[in-house]
Amino acid sequence: MNAKMAAMAERVAGSRLAVNADVASPHVPEDEEARLGSRCLAYAVDSVLLFGFSMAFSAAAFLVIFLGSDTGRSNITDGEEWAFVAFLLATFPAWLVFNLGLMATRGYTVGQYVIGLRVIGESGERPEPRRVVLYWLALHPLLFHPLLALPWALFATLGVTIAGSEVLFILALAMTFLCLVTPFVSLVFVAIDPQRRGIHDRLAGIRIVQL
Repeated sequence: MNAKMAAMAERVAGSRLAVNADVASPHVPEDEEARLGSRCLAYAVDSVLLFGFSMAFSAAAFLVIFLGSDTGRSNITDGEEWAFVAFLLATFPAWLVFNLGLMATRGYTVGQYVIGLRVIGESGERPEPRRVVLYWLALHPLLFHPLLALPWALFATLGVTIAGSEVLFILALAMTFLCLVTPFVSLVFVAIDPQRRGIHDRLAGIRIVQL
């Protein structure tokens, strides 16, 4: 009888220790990977913002043409054509710098913030700056975006018609092609990836999670 009571007391004490251990160290669930729909919505919001960027730089570019042509009364020069395309292409680095700064300080783009997503490293830590840069340059669909295909196409045209440079033409045409196909390739990759990660996510060692 004493032996049975002692064994029962040990079991009760063990169960209490287990309960106390669970209370002291509650299980913290891992970050949930962002769903495809959430990523698409965030991309749509960021695309609207990119459109605003593009319109601002387009207005500056058309102002160059307007002033250079004496408010439309004369033809523009080759230099003014280059300036027009340069203002349009300035959207590309400006958009990149804006998002690099936002992601380095906040950990998300505007669209990701609105939808409730966050950018983290493989182990849940804040990604290093070099990984953030790689994340954007490794064919990020927001940087290689269809809205930016037109400036690159115009640059390709000037490269071959005015500068007569096949190198400029090929490079600008390649950028045009990447801007047109990258978002679709990224969408397919995210859709088939088990963790809903894109090519740029994998290359940079970055995860997009739900807040």
